[in-house]
Amino acid sequence: MKKFLKIFGGFVVLLLALLIILPFFFKDKIMERVKTEINNTIDAEVKIGDLSLSMFKNFPNLYIELENVTVVGKNEFANDTLASVGSLYTAVDLASALSGTQLKVGTIVLANTKVNAIVLESGKANWDIVKESDEAVVEETGEISDFKVIFEEVQIEDFALRYDDTTLKTILVIDDLDLTLNGDFTVKSTNLNVKSQITGIDLDYDGVKYLKKADATLDALIAADLKDMIFTFKENKLTLNELVFGIDGSVGMLEDGYSLDLKMNAQKADIKTFLSMVPDVFKADVKGLETIGSLALTAFVKGDYKDDYMPSFGAKFAVNNAIVKYPDLPESVNNININAEVNHPGGDLDLLTADVNAFHFEVADNPFDVEIHIKNPISDPNINGLLKGVIDFAKIRHAIPMDSVKISGIVTSDISFNGKMSAIEKKEYEKFMAKGDVNLKNFEFSTPDFPQGIKIISSVLNFTSKYISLTSFNSKIGASDIQLTGKIEDYIPYVLKDEVLKGNFNLTSNLFDLNEFMNGKEEVKTASDTIPLTAVEIPANLDLRLVSSMKLIRFDKMNVENVKGLVVVKNAKAQLTDLSMDMLKGSMIMNGSYNTKDIQKPIIDFGLDVTDFDISSAYESLSMIKEMLPIAMNCSGKISSDLKITSLLDHEMNPVMNTMNGNGAIHSKMIVIKDNKAFDALAAALKNDKYKRISITQFDMDFVITDGNVEVKPFEAKVAGHPASIYGTQSVDGKLNFTMDMKLPKEELGKEVNQYFDKLPGFDEIKELDVAVNITGTVDNPNVKLDLSKAIKQAQQAVAKELERRAKKELEKKGKDLLKKLFK
Repeated sequence: MKKFLKIFGGFVVLLLALLIILPFFFKDKIMERVKTEINNTIDAEVKIGDLSLSMFKNFPNLYIELENVTVVGKNEFANDTLASVGSLYTAVDLASALSGTQLKVGTIVLANTKVNAIVLESGKANWDIVKESDEAVVEETGEISDFKVIFEEVQIEDFALRYDDTTLKTILVIDDLDLTLNGDFTVKSTNLNVKSQITGIDLDYDGVKYLKKADATLDALIAADLKDMIFTFKENKLTLNELVFGIDGSVGMLEDGYSLDLKMNAQKADIKTFLSMVPDVFKADVKGLETIGSLALTAFVKGDYKDDYMPSFGAKFAVNNAIVKYPDLPESVNNININAEVNHPGGDLDLLTADVNAFHFEVADNPFDVEIHIKNPISDPNINGLLKGVIDFAKIRHAIPMDSVKISGIVTSDISFNGKMSAIEKKEYEKFMAKGDVNLKNFEFSTPDFPQGIKIISSVLNFTSKYISLTSFNSKIGASDIQLTGKIEDYIPYVLKDEVLKGNFNLTSNLFDLNEFMNGKEEVKTASDTIPLTAVEIPANLDLRLVSSMKLIRFDKMNVENVKGLVVVKNAKAQLTDLSMDMLKGSMIMNGSYNTKDIQKPIIDFGLDVTDFDISSAYESLSMIKEMLPIAMNCSGKISSDLKITSLLDHEMNPVMNTMNGNGAIHSKMIVIKDNKAFDALAAALKNDKYKRISITQFDMDFVITDGNVEVKPFEAKVAGHPASIYGTQSVDGKLNFTMDMKLPKEELGKEVNQYFDKLPGFDEIKELDVAVNITGTVDNPNVKLDLSKAIKQAQQAVAKELERRAKKELEKKGKDLLKKLFK
């Protein structure tokens, strides 16, 4: 018995050892085979983190798991990860595998998967990665193979999707999808049970967000004909947020497409559940919403769907005599009637028609109607419709919650249009009818973030097929007033096809306060605050011409008066022509451009002609001067300048200094500088407090800016009444390297210097010395040194001259004495 137990125990140990070791023998071969098959069929970079095999996790079955699988595209998709799979696992019945007739597989689980599907403008998709096979196609016999794969169910857990289709202008995002599918796949026909839950659905089409963080579920029983691959919906329920749909019909798999015969209708249909489709707007308020009225929503698709053929499809949406009322508001939105449908007979998508036959609502007895009909949307859109009614914003506010928004005013519209898009494109405006007008009176709007608000006293828009005439626009924004007249051309192609909008306007204003558009009134009051700007993108599809005349513009603490000139907005660029203004007790004419073709790198290219700007006014009026030019502090005087400059701007509209290039000149009649660190250092070097407050007389200075480095060409001026030649550089990081060659009275060089020079013969004949003042360091921490090398040479020359004079005088004396002795 003991011998038997030993033998049996050894057998068990051996079996356990084999169960542990055998999977490792096969692992490398299986992994190599998987990689080979992938490389033979997939044209992408596929990486597999690990392959796990175990006999213990699901004994007696073999547990198989692939982990951390990634698929990255090639060529134009080289940097895009198409898919990443956290885990794909199942269990295989070894006995069935060895039988050769069937393979029994347990539940197949796909977990933690992310898919990033992309379609480029060319129509190429990043998931089109299957290699074309050169093998001959084996003719199908119609017989079903004896070999069967049997599995219990398929589970998908934590699946995320981003679908970005440029051709359709569609972006679909799913944060999380969980799905369970089970059925008997070994028979010719079976019932499939599908349960799916999706959260975080975002749908963006052509820049409009139709769904945001929506939820959906599908609970369906589908009859599956696995021989002919036809799937028929039986019992099912599809929910989208709170809207419940039923689906009837079938889907068939064709060799080159799909055979579709489906109908969908809203089973639980009322206004409140429909409003749940836009949760970002209504979800917080819909709980207390009171609604009356019926809603119908149906859709169908029937026919074959192939690459070159579309099936027939359509959808209808209707609301009858509905009322929407919020419990805390006195007014309601009444008589809501909507009748809209889309129909396509099949084939060419250009046969599609879209009709809003009626869209009517009333608020406090003010009706509004919209009607739109579209045919041939692909080849040549034929559009007709109308917008007619009255909207009283004050009463709208009493019917729809607007939180802290304050709004009032009345807009009256009566617009109709009818014609083909080709007539507009060919500028055959007589073939496209568009007429009517929109009037806005006493409109007021404000929010906590925009407390100054906007008031439009009156605005009148007259519509024709060619243009919109703005005959009146009289408005106030806070303390600012704006009057605008002009025409907008090509507005229909702009609205329908995003083409270029043209316009020609005249703008006038008595006061335009820019401070009200910056950080808000509280921050503007603080003198030390710097008002940050933000880079503003100029749309590329605008072609606008604006002639402006503004009496007063306020910016920071500066007043800009008599602003006149031309601004042309075109190709994402604003071009300024002869824009003149009076400011800082002087005047300026500006020409140049602000370019936002790349909004991340806006470019300025300006020429400025400045006349008699007051330095102290600029320092006190503009906060940015204090930051950028602290040397201007405690300076007085006037300057004029001719400046040409180009530079990139950062996101706050500040120049990126190492990209700045240009040249110019500065002219001045008199500048007085006091309490300046550089001249305080000069006074200390000369040991003469006179230089702490100095005056610089008229000068003309030329300079060049290269990659933010400023080079000042030598120019002549009088500093504290003494001649000086000034030149040097300021680097892009603020380092100074300037020289002032000056002629200074020797008594102003201080006692120490004069004590040294006074001992020299002939020095009393020198009235002025050549001195170089070298300024290095930075504006905040200048380093000033005197260079007396030229003064020393002057002194040496004076000594030599004096010694020569004394030697000559001594020689003359000796000669006279000799002559006296000879002629005694």
